[in-house]
Parts: sequence; structure tokens; C-alpha cells
Amino acid sequence: MSILVVVGAIAWLGLMAYGKGKPLPKGLSFEGPPRAVQDVEFLTDCTYQRDGQPVREQVIFKRMCKIIDDAERFILLDLFLFNSVHGQGEKFPALSDEMTRRLVEKKQRSPQVDIVLITDAINRSYGAEEPEHFRRLRASGVRIIYTDASKLRDSNFLYSAWWRLFCQWFGTQGAGWLPSPFAPNGPAMTMRGYLSLFNFKANHRKIVVSENEALIASANPHDASAYHSNIAFVAQGAVVQDVVDAEAAVANFSGEMLPRWEIPVHPESGQVHLRLLSEGKIKARLLTALARSGSGCSVRMAMFYLSDREVIAGLLAAAARGAEVRLLLDPNKDAFGRQKNGIPNRPVAQELVEKSQGRIQVRWYGTHGEQFHSKLTMIFLPGEAVLIGGSANLTRRNLDDLNLEACLEVTAPADSQVAREAAGYFERLWRNRDGIYSLDYKDFAENSPFKYALYRFQEASGMSTF
Repeated sequence: MSILVVVGAIAWLGLMAYGKGKPLPKGLSFEGPPRAVQDVEFLTDCTYQRDGQPVREQVIFKRMCKIIDDAERFILLDLFLFNSVHGQGEKFPALSDEMTRRLVEKKQRSPQVDIVLITDAINRSYGAEEPEHFRRLRASGVRIIYTDASKLRDSNFLYSAWWRLFCQWFGTQGAGWLPSPFAPNGPAMTMRGYLSLFNFKANHRKIVVSENEALIASANPHDASAYHSNIAFVAQGAVVQDVVDAEAAVANFSGEMLPRWEIPVHPESGQVHLRLLSEGKIKARLLTALARSGSGCSVRMAMFYLSDREVIAGLLAAAARGAEVRLLLDPNKDAFGRQKNGIPNRPVAQELVEKSQGRIQVRWYGTHGEQFHSKLTMIFLPGEAVLIGGSANLTRRNLDDLNLEACLEVTAPADSQVAREAAGYFERLWRNRDGIYSLDYKDFAENSPFKYALYRFQEASGMSTF
């Protein structure tokens, strides 16, 4: 018996080391070349309060739909949450049904247009049975590719080693009988589905691309996310090919191949430079930009989750060198009808304010059930702005080659349109221009040694959902 225990422990430790450091599939952790363009679109969704009433300004989903409608050769989507699951009694815009309808009608009107959806197993509740709207898409000729998350490194490595030893062999098929963890009336799940979920792996990208342009966003076409605040960039030119190539890598390691689509070649010219980033290269480029920040520079961050230790060190170092650092964070109190405990943002904010001796300023976005789901960092250097935004939260899971993520880095003159629009967006929210967007730091300030210790354990171990 003791020999079996020793063998099991050795196997578990070996699988844990393997899961943490196994080679990434080819094409991941991608850093594209800088692509010169005249400009890039910057889009925002905002839910806020005015005169005590909610105001919802939502444009990103409409822009996604326009890309679908205007496509002539292909439509490629990589979407994390694409479903209608929400709590009982809650009412949201039917985003998933609307996008499904548009894709089906597009295929009917223009059968020559290839339509491919890459997505995450969360949309089938980690089981084998597809949701009804995906079945409608398949029936119309839309190709659906589920990301093979088993090929990714293990973020929850303590658990995933055990799962590889004892659970992965049994699959996730079968009729669900356990309640959904996502909503009280969500699809029932199998025990094997739950066991798969606890690996906490995801294709977290949010991309819609055609031969004309690529949209890279923090927003999901997910009913219960319809009122979240988000950001997106829409780019044209050679970066469109970079996006398609990055998505082809996901299809390849998931056992599929994308067609070789013809994408118009545009001359590269202009003072704005775009660079597609995925996975760990997002953090590498962010840390490089932060390291350039000092006196006379400013850092602005609008972020749903902030927890990565290297990013935190980079922010503290920038502030110590004299950069003005302002962070607008979600208070991490709302999650689809459930209350959250403020981790990680509240312990992180307390650490940043305290260690910087107040040089780092923090405000909270005033959410009312929805989330401040933006993922945008803006670094203003002398004469230059560096903007990094897309799907990635600034967490270990999102930045250390674990989740699949996609962001766009925009480097532009400080007086360019996109730099002015991004800066204006942040100032509007920070200073509550024309509405109530943000709250004072003291409104959610929290000095809890227990929560700080819990955040540090969850960040390091991967035993968390952030």
C-alpha cells in the first residue's frame, strides 16, 4: 500500500510539473509585427447612472453585427461566452439569439461566405451536448470548432494533475443532473463536467473578423453580459491577416484547419502602429511600456481584474519614478446575480495605494449588478501613447500563457485621434462627466489581511476563477 502511495505521489508531482511547463501549441503567445495604419476605431460600452436612473450606451455588439453583415468572403469568430444563460426573473437583451439569427441569415443570403466559430466548452456546459442555438448554426452551414483546452498549460496545477490521473479518461458525455454553476436555471451538468470545469482553463478571446477588418474586444455576445461596460478596437490592414493566422493556430491544435482565405493587401502607411498580441506576449509588451514610464508620463488603467504580481511591481516602479498612475477598477462585488468578496481588486488596490504612499490613485466603477468589464491600459509617454486592450485581465491566468487571450497594442502620437478618444473615455469616467460612473477609493477600500492572504494564495495556485 505504501508503495502505491509513493508511486501515486510521484506521478502526481510529475504531472503537476508537466502541466505547468509543457510546450505551448505552435502559434500561441504571439507577438505580431507593427502594422502602420492611418487610424484605428476605439469603441466603448458604458452603463452608468444619471439623475438616479441607469443609462446604457452599447455599441460594440452592433459593430460586431456590422462586420457580419458586410463580409463578402469569410467571417471568423472566436468568442468565449456566446449563450443566453442567466438567472431566473432577470431580463437582458437577447444578444446570443440575435447574433445566431444574423449568422444564419448571412449564410442563407450569401452561401459562398465561409463562417467559422471558434469557442470554449463553457458554452456547452463542459458536456458533449450542444446548445440549441449552436445546433441552428451548424444546420445552416456555420462551422463550429471547440477549443481543445487539454492542450493548454495547467493554471490550477494542483488540481489538474489529479484530474489527469483519475478523471480525464471518462470524458464528459451523458445527461446532466447537477445544477448549473452559472445560473439557477442554466443547463444541468454532469459530475464529469464539473470536474472538467475545475481545471479553470478557457479560450477567453473575443474576436470577430472578416476579410475587411478585425474587432478585438473585452465584450462577449452573452445575454447576461449585455449591460457590462467594455472596450474594443476595430482594425483594418495587414493586422487582419495576423488575427486570422493567430486563430488558425487555435483551430490547428484543436484538430481542425481553417481555409486559406484571400485577404486584400493594403499599403502600410500612417503614424499609428498596431501589433496583435496573445497570451504571455501581452504581459511582455505591457511591462516594457511600463518600464519606459517616469516623470512626465502617465498611466491610466480601466480594468476588471488586476492581480498579476509583475504588473503590480511595474505600476509601483512607474509611480516611484514619478509617473502619474491612475487606476479605475471594478469593485468585484457583482457576478451574474451573485455577490463577490472583492478579491482580487480590493486587496490589490490597498497594496498599491499603501506601498506607493498615495502616489497611485484608485477609483472604483459604480456597478449596479453589471460589471466594469473593460480591459484597457493607456501609457502616455512624451509625444507618444501606448494603448493595450482586448480580452485579457491583468492576472496570472490571463497573462502567463495559460488562458487563450488576444489584445491589440496601439502605438500612436499623443495627439492622434485614437489617443485622444481613449484619454477622453478615461477622463469622462474618472471625473464623472455627464453622469455618475466612478466612486471614491474610500467607498470600497478594504484593509483585510485575510483577504490579502487569500488573494495571494489564489493567484499563485490558480485555485480561483480570476
